[in-house]
Amino acid sequence: MKKIIHIVAAGLVAMVPFNTKAQSVKYTYEKNDPYDIRNFSASIDPFFIELNGHNANNNSMGYAFGWGVRAEHMMGKSLLLNFDSRMSFGTNNYRLSNKNTYNYFNMEGGIGLVLSNRTVNRNLPIILSRSTSYSGNYQTTTTVYIKGGVPAKVRSIIAFRVGAQQYVNTLNYDSKNMGDSLLKFSAGGTSYSYREAKSATLSPVFNYTEAASTGSGVVNMTVPQLGGITITSLYGGFQFRTIHNLVIDVEGYGTRSNIRYSDFFIDVMYAPIFHLTDFKSNGVTYNVKYDKTTSFGWRIGGFSRHPKEQGFSFKWELGSRPGFKSDPSKSVPVNVKNMYFMMTMGLYVPLKVKPIYMGDQ
Repeated sequence: MKKIIHIVAAGLVAMVPFNTKAQSVKYTYEKNDPYDIRNFSASIDPFFIELNGHNANNNSMGYAFGWGVRAEHMMGKSLLLNFDSRMSFGTNNYRLSNKNTYNYFNMEGGIGLVLSNRTVNRNLPIILSRSTSYSGNYQTTTTVYIKGGVPAKVRSIIAFRVGAQQYVNTLNYDSKNMGDSLLKFSAGGTSYSYREAKSATLSPVFNYTEAASTGSGVVNMTVPQLGGITITSLYGGFQFRTIHNLVIDVEGYGTRSNIRYSDFFIDVMYAPIFHLTDFKSNGVTYNVKYDKTTSFGWRIGGFSRHPKEQGFSFKWELGSRPGFKSDPSKSVPVNVKNMYFMMTMGLYVPLKVKPIYMGDQ
């Protein structure tokens, strides 16, 4: 079926008004089926990066980067499954020689119960061409697209999801977002606050003396103020999936498409286990506690890939992990120490795995 429509060309020029024009074109549908997908994908991510507050230094953001694996499966009409694991080969402040520090690791898996799985008709934008021209110091980018878009079938899925997550990282004790008096180190019936532990005259936690290898003197020794953190979380929230698979043949332009398979999710996180690992110094093991913690956190994120073809997929997350309670005297409702942002990109292989839902026929 051919349709006559209009297109509009919009010129975006720095410090110059918009410029538009219109003409008629014809197109035919080649594909318009959001159920023509591969419902399983497995991905190897050669690189991810996470910015976080846990291993941050006082004047800079903490980080971890490495590789990971992911998988997601849409089982029939009613279930969504997901798995994600990230392993770091570059964690800020982690040292293999320092047994108090931990290398970054994150693994999670979950299941979603589909609440709504429906198809709606929407007009989707189709870009026909894009060009850039230069005149002196001015740059003009012209995008030609189909005015009003092209009517297409869009699959919209809403699911309630739950899952579990295991997280490990290095923790820098020296942080303006942690209270010096709230962080405690205990051993042998004696407890030191972090404020006391930093003082060589008040505690042996980070500072001690050792007999010199030669002569009769002593040597002052210091231990890096770094430890480890482990969080086991349960999460629950909502997942919103959008799928459209529109391909058209436009007279004079050839094949054009608007294809999407993407998720957006929002979760509340609850941590039954929030653990600061024991700190070892000069043969003494200190139990580490923080007096004011919260078991709740949150996150939002997104994921995208092609519905059928092999290629690159992308995922991002922004959130605040359970952990250190925010300072009530400050206007910010979360502790920056818990905040993080992660993004990853990987090469995925899509497959059709039964059961697969092909829509109500």
